[in-house]
Amino acid sequence: MDAENQERLRAYCAILDVRESSTEPNPALALQILARMYLVPTIEDHGERNRALNEIRGNLRGEFDAWSPFATETARVAAMMQELPNWFNHLNESTEALVERYKSLSTAIRILQYLGVGATGSAIAAGLAEGSKQNSVRAGVERGARRAAGQGPLLEEVQRRARIRMTPARAGIVGAAIIIGGTLAYHNALEQQEQIREIIMHRFQEGEVTDAQFRDVFGDRIDPANLKKYWEL
Repeated sequence: MDAENQERLRAYCAILDVRESSTEPNPALALQILARMYLVPTIEDHGERNRALNEIRGNLRGEFDAWSPFATETARVAAMMQELPNWFNHLNESTEALVERYKSLSTAIRILQYLGVGATGSAIAAGLAEGSKQNSVRAGVERGARRAAGQGPLLEEVQRRARIRMTPARAGIVGAAIIIGGTLAYHNALEQQEQIREIIMHRFQEGEVTDAQFRDVFGDRIDPANLKKYWEL
C-alpha cells in the first residue's frame, strides 16, 4: 500500500479507535472497510445501519479470522454505531461546527478544572487501571471518581471553589456528586476533543480544512505549514 493510503489508514484507525497493528495481514482491505464504516453514522434508519455494517464487515471473511484483533475491534465499533450512533455524530458535522464544538469543550474543561473536578490524581488512575481490565474506561473513571469523592480534603476544596454553602452532611453529599458526575463529564469531554482533533487532522490532510480552522483546534502545537496533504506524501 502506498504512503498516501497508509496515512489514510492511520487516520481512520485513530478516529474509530482501532489499532493500526490489527489491520495486518491485509491493511488495504482494512482501509476499505474502515473508510466505509466511517460513513455509516450518516444512515439514520436503525435497520439500514445494521444492514450496512453487516455487509461491510462481511468482506472480512476469508481474509481475517473471525477472532482476529481487527475483526473483534471492528465488531466493537459496529456495535457502538448501531446502538449508540450519537457518539459518532462528530463524523458527520461540518468543519465549522466541529471547530466551535472543540472551543466550547475547551471552555467547559477549563471551568471544571477551576472547580477542582477532573484532577483527582491517584484515585482516578487506580480506577482507570481497574476499568481497563473490564474494557470499560467509563467504569474506571467512575470508580476512581467515587474513591476521590471519599477524600475529605478534596471534597472541601471542591465545595470551596464551587461556593457550596450547606450543612456539613448535605455539603458532603453534594460535593461527592459534583466530583463523580463532573469527573465523568470531564473525561468524556477530553475524549470528544481527541476525536475531533483526529477528524480535523484527517480533513486537513484531505485538503478540506483551512490553516485558520486547524489552528483553532491545535493552537501552536502543530504548524499546518509543516504538514503534508495525503497526495504530497
